[in-house]
Amino acid sequence: MPELYKRGSNICPCPEFLVSLQTVNQFIMDKVAKDFLLREELERHIESMSDAVTSIDPRQLAKVVHPAPVIMMSALLGVFANCQTWNEIADFAEARLDFLRSFFPDLTESPSHDTIRRFFCLISTSALEGCYRDWAHSMRKSMETDWEEGYGQDNDREKNTGMGRQIAIDGKTICSAMNERAEYDSEGFRIPKGKAGAMEKLHLVSAFLVDQCLSIGQERVDCKENEIVAIPRLLDSLELSQGDVITIDAIGTQKQIASQIIGKQADYLFEVKGNQPTLMKRIEDAMEAVENNRENEYVKEFSQREEGHGLIVNRKCRTCSDLYYLGKVFKEWEGVRTFGFIDNWRIEKRTGEDTCERHYFITSLDNDPERILQFKRKHWGIENGLHWQLDITFNEDDDRKRKNSAQNYSLINKMALNILKNQPHKDKKASIKRKRMKAAWDEDYLRGLLISWLKVF
Repeated sequence: MPELYKRGSNICPCPEFLVSLQTVNQFIMDKVAKDFLLREELERHIESMSDAVTSIDPRQLAKVVHPAPVIMMSALLGVFANCQTWNEIADFAEARLDFLRSFFPDLTESPSHDTIRRFFCLISTSALEGCYRDWAHSMRKSMETDWEEGYGQDNDREKNTGMGRQIAIDGKTICSAMNERAEYDSEGFRIPKGKAGAMEKLHLVSAFLVDQCLSIGQERVDCKENEIVAIPRLLDSLELSQGDVITIDAIGTQKQIASQIIGKQADYLFEVKGNQPTLMKRIEDAMEAVENNRENEYVKEFSQREEGHGLIVNRKCRTCSDLYYLGKVFKEWEGVRTFGFIDNWRIEKRTGEDTCERHYFITSLDNDPERILQFKRKHWGIENGLHWQLDITFNEDDDRKRKNSAQNYSLINKMALNILKNQPHKDKKASIKRKRMKAAWDEDYLRGLLISWLKVF
């Protein structure tokens, strides 16, 4: 305790105590001011989120008990906390009612599972998709800012290598979710035709920013369609710029899609298989003709070797930019500048068994085999970073939701996955599943996830 001294008849604290007291008071005032500013900023983000979600709510607001922002936040909280069904989400929201009230003070009760289910059935898939794409665009900008400032969790990722932004496009079927075989209007609502249509599995085509592990959009493949029809619609909705590289599997190797990508000043890298027999035959003959050629201005080669997980993997990328080897075919593919193949040799150390696969490709990129090989390898990021996570961690293949709710719920899963991937954890190697379990147990961690989601709005 600080010493006291007498001044006249009064006992006064020593000067050192007064200085300490002033310091404590200043600290408390600073903390209160900081908390006030943070709360004010959070309220602005909640208001932005509410405006965005309310704008796509088709219900009559005068008859609504639970507004759209409450339902959306309840669903997201449940997905963060490892819930899967509407009942589980409603139960978790009820258990965390006080937590929800910290964001919505006037909330009297949590929404029921029927309310949540009906809400996601009613919302137009195209409207929610538009809202999601705006959110993903804002998150991408936020992540780029974090990287520039050095605060990103994965700041060691390549971002200034001159490779450009890679967007991988691939399709995925949600096996148990069913999509009504019907026609839809421009707003994404089903056009009634007297009786209910047949049901079929829901198939979605997704666009994925590989380096940022960020899903930026999806498109439903309707009845009597395939990905060839859905991919152009997805590309139309993406904001592409010069330097972006679109990588697609063989089903997307189409002349129309190539022209569309070049028209948006981006580049493409397509795999060539039997669905383009003439082009594949021309590439095979051309690469055989230059097989024994030394590297020169037109023919180049790059090889790499990796060992790990009990395997030895040798890769070779051989490219050719002399398009006249393709004959007149190359004129049909707008923007094509290079073609070639990639060989993958895998040797299992334990058994000595080896396999070799050859993949042919065409691209509008320059003749740089090392760069092309990197883009080709990173294309599988959409399988490992998105589809695998949705199948294994989120059990999306077991999801039995129907109609609009299946597609809308898939967007909620992707939104949650984007946040979980970039949310810090004391263990840097923590899996997505572990983070979801922690969110179910730890309200502080759950609050951090939710605030990270809100701040993007």
